[in-house]
Amino acid sequence: MNRAGMRPDQPTMEQVAELAGVSKITVSRALRGSDLVRPEVRERIVQVAKQIGYRVNVAARSLRTRRSRTVAVVIEQLNRGDRPIADPLLLSMIGGLLEALSPAGYAMLLTTNEQFIAGNALGAEGVVVLGEGESGRSLSQIEALALPTIAWGEPIAGINVPVIGSANAAGGRQAAQHLIAGGRTSLLFLGDAEHPEVAARLAGFREVLAASTARLVEVMACPFTSEGGAEAVTRALDAGADFDGVFAASDFIAAGACDALLARGIDVPGKVAIVGFDDAPIASGHRPQLTSLRQDGAAAGRALGSAIIAQIEHTAARLDQLPVELIVRESSC
Repeated sequence: MNRAGMRPDQPTMEQVAELAGVSKITVSRALRGSDLVRPEVRERIVQVAKQIGYRVNVAARSLRTRRSRTVAVVIEQLNRGDRPIADPLLLSMIGGLLEALSPAGYAMLLTTNEQFIAGNALGAEGVVVLGEGESGRSLSQIEALALPTIAWGEPIAGINVPVIGSANAAGGRQAAQHLIAGGRTSLLFLGDAEHPEVAARLAGFREVLAASTARLVEVMACPFTSEGGAEAVTRALDAGADFDGVFAASDFIAAGACDALLARGIDVPGKVAIVGFDDAPIASGHRPQLTSLRQDGAAAGRALGSAIIAQIEHTAARLDQLPVELIVRESSC
């Protein structure tokens, strides 16, 4: 191994440049995700790098530039019981982040909000926050550190952190329109609106109901878990709530609610139709299968990765709102 930390047979940037028909600086820019390289050229360079097994030597670059080239990915929910770390959406977002960061020569440090605030991720050049916390609590703590930061979620008044998120309000509108089109008129919402994303879903849901003859029977706050959904719908039933449709803020909530209804002898979808959110594997694996609003976690991760690289490197960052798609299944037919 030579002084630069490379084996003699390790592919080099010069080889990538030669095979891709570009200069070394263009290769460097492309693998950093720079907007100075045309998308088709960047894609060609990335493919060549993959084919010959070229990897950016992060250690050597860090020594040369005195930069860590590390991005901290902060997960707010890890030490809480309201949303499991094995949440499929979260895992697919982490995969998408790796797809964006690794080719650009950035390492990813996965940590929790508590650990990050405590200083156990010192040296990170930027921060990606997955989970804003109730009322943006986590985001406000991280904003105070004055690092390049991008968050997944919804914009929050008073917090000046760029946000990329799904079209949550539009998803709420689609859920309401679908339930109303199916003849449902008395609707229950399950989810904790203290979370900005859930609040946006509820706002879109309310917007459509306000322009219709359907009514919102109750908003039942609950964690993002099957147990939370079961407990919330049981509370509604025990309180005498009369409803024929449910919009749940996540598929785990929807699955728990569905199980609780069936356990009480209430047919789904005959008596009560259910719509969830995320289109997690539990939605298609549940019986009955759950109608859901699909979020593309991998695309979200890639968008977050590109945006944090742009912030770190002082280029324009795209802050897109990702569309959601209604996937109709047995629970609402």
